[in-house]
Amino acid sequence: MIKYILSWFLLLLAALLNAAIRELAYKDFFEEHLSHQISVFTGLFLISIPILYISRKWPFKDRVQAFVVGLIWCFMTDLFEFLMFFRVSENPYKAFLKVHNIFAGEYWILILIWLVICPILFYRSDSRSIKIN
Repeated sequence: MIKYILSWFLLLLAALLNAAIRELAYKDFFEEHLSHQISVFTGLFLISIPILYISRKWPFKDRVQAFVVGLIWCFMTDLFEFLMFFRVSENPYKAFLKVHNIFAGEYWILILIWLVICPILFYRSDSRSIKIN
């Protein structure tokens, strides 16, 4: 399980790449809220790449393990997000809860849901699964 926990840092790299793309490519063309909304969808794609790689390199033994790994990644991601808010925001709790409000047009929750679902989708139980050495 430790390899999956440590592999979360690959997801973090994908997220940082996503933020860099947002800042350098389209942030100046859209207002901040819209650029963050767009960034969620590019982020879904970008974090899928390391998840696919991880699921091929170290195939999950079953769907339950894939689900547990997804939950761990979700928790680690949200904890990281909270710590970032805690570091830069005057009211970190309010800001943290605000980005989780999908009814206010915040799509961050989709990233968290995807982190749980994606490993299950990439899980392969058959012997045709490709293992990357």
